Amino acid sequence: MLAPERQQQILTLLDQRGIVRTVDLAEEFQVTDETIRRDLQVLSDEEQLKRIHGGASSLNGKSKLRSFSERSFLNIEAKEAIAREALKLIQPNRTYAFDSSTTACALVSILPDLPFRVVTNAFAILEQLILKEAVDLISTGGRYHPKTHTFIGGDSINTLRRHQVHTAFISCIGFDIERGASEGFEQQASYKESLVQFAEEVVLLMDSSKVNQHSEYFFAPVERVHRIITDEGIESGVAEAIRKRGLKLTIAEQ
Repeated sequence: MLAPERQQQILTLLDQRGIVRTVDLAEEFQVTDETIRRDLQVLSDEEQLKRIHGGASSLNGKSKLRSFSERSFLNIEAKEAIAREALKLIQPNRTYAFDSSTTACALVSILPDLPFRVVTNAFAILEQLILKEAVDLISTGGRYHPKTHTFIGGDSINTLRRHQVHTAFISCIGFDIERGASEGFEQQASYKESLVQFAEEVVLLMDSSKVNQHSEYFFAPVERVHRIITDEGIESGVAEAIRKRGLKLTIAEQ
């Protein structure tokens, strides 16, 4: 494949995903990381994308809403590392809330069968925990949204109000150090906004590609996030800036 053709396909993928990573593109196109970096630099020089650590983003910094299936194939190793680190926070006899993020699903997939309560609006979470006999599993209910595999609407938020959530494990499409976490789907953002308000502790499970990105709907200001768990791809300067905002930051080893 000639470079111009590959670069056009990169722009197509960027339009679909909002963010692309060098290592993922190199694997998809069966070329070296250095080849992809040159492609991204060419496109950056032509002002068709924005270079970020480890890849590129759209010029407006906004990531589009992707289906659950599409998200499940992105940054798998980083999500698994984040999940292993987050597992250390799980204790019996507590109530945990999980959103519909694939990173939260990675954590749920390794949860032990212990007596704690789980509250969720995510079909994938329910599906994974339904066979764990010790777990008290609560579905928030609501209208099913097939693209995100979630239950949304007023019923789901009303259910949240009835439970004391000790820790909420959530993710986002983008995290802006000044404005906080954002989503690309308004009703999902509304659900997460309520969850952030009701939970005693909010843990943001976020791979490093989402840092310094934002989408359409902000749902969690920085001061409402207590802890961030991310992967080793985060830049040291960004990590320092997050800690200066008073957040606990854990970098998971892959």
